[in-house]
Amino acid sequence: MESAELLEKLSGAFGVSGFEEEVRELIAKLTRPYVDEMRVDTLGNLIATRAGRSGRVLMLDAHMDEIGLMVSYIEEEGFLRFAPLGGWDVRILPAQALTVRTRSGTLVKGVIGTPPPHILSPKEREQPFKLEELFVDIGVGSRSEAEALGIRIGSPAVIAYPFERLNEQVVMGKAFDDRAGCAVLIKTLERLQGSSLELTLACNFAIGEETGLKGARTAAYQIEPDLALALEGTIGADTPGVPPSRQPTGLGKGPAISVADRTLIVNGRLVRFIEELAEAQGIPYQYKLPPFGGTDAGAIHLSRGGVLAGVISVPCRYIHSPLSLLRLDDFENTVRLVSEFAKEGQRFLGV
Repeated sequence: MESAELLEKLSGAFGVSGFEEEVRELIAKLTRPYVDEMRVDTLGNLIATRAGRSGRVLMLDAHMDEIGLMVSYIEEEGFLRFAPLGGWDVRILPAQALTVRTRSGTLVKGVIGTPPPHILSPKEREQPFKLEELFVDIGVGSRSEAEALGIRIGSPAVIAYPFERLNEQVVMGKAFDDRAGCAVLIKTLERLQGSSLELTLACNFAIGEETGLKGARTAAYQIEPDLALALEGTIGADTPGVPPSRQPTGLGKGPAISVADRTLIVNGRLVRFIEELAEAQGIPYQYKLPPFGGTDAGAIHLSRGGVLAGVISVPCRYIHSPLSLLRLDDFENTVRLVSEFAKEGQRFLGV
């Protein structure tokens, strides 16, 4: 499958934190041809394993979940109040198109409503709305009508717009944090098909990263890896008004290697090993500037007696918003680098 098509499928799947069933089923279908074993654990992590020649294990992790919303109250008139799931900037929520998933799995469209500017005072128009002032309008006239559609307290929702290809290199869609990482992992497995590896690959498609790195923590405990990589769609901030010192990554510069973020400091020897792999293969790379963001590696590296864990990311502009952008050449080079790491990781471990 072409990379853009894979990204479109993964981006379009519903997978709000705690409600990853749809995206997990899709990933399982896409991954099954390339692995020897697959299982879903108690929390809902999808763990797919490809056996290697040695008994050593490399854990490759990408989280399935996306930031979203949850219905917290249904007004008598049928408007929905909501709570955030994950890290939203409230300023971008008003007037966004929204999709609510009901208990039966059907999808209900709506819009995040606000008072019209015509009735606001000049002072009110200058102030951002607070979360508690926002509501979802699904076009019904009563609570009973909303409930008849299957909406209940706790129903998940996501701001959703169609995936688009802007040009030969740039695609736009929702949830590239971290469906981009999921796509990298799937394409890596595809690229490695038919090759013989020393290390067993334990590929964890994690739940709940956006609400506290939950899935990676419990998966790492089960997998007991000797080495780990978290694969992410990370903060691309190479946009007007942002000084270079505050641009964690930029598009078009290749995969981003983390040296430190808010959840871990990557072992220096591991950083150098990833650099050497990239340079040997002529893969362009950049560093993700510290200390911005955090990844599942923050939970993985603290598992059991500790795990050497690194992070390789695809730069994506506008993550944690309704739509993100990424470059396909950055994506393809990330797949190349992760594939090399999977093939050569035994050298780092001294196998």
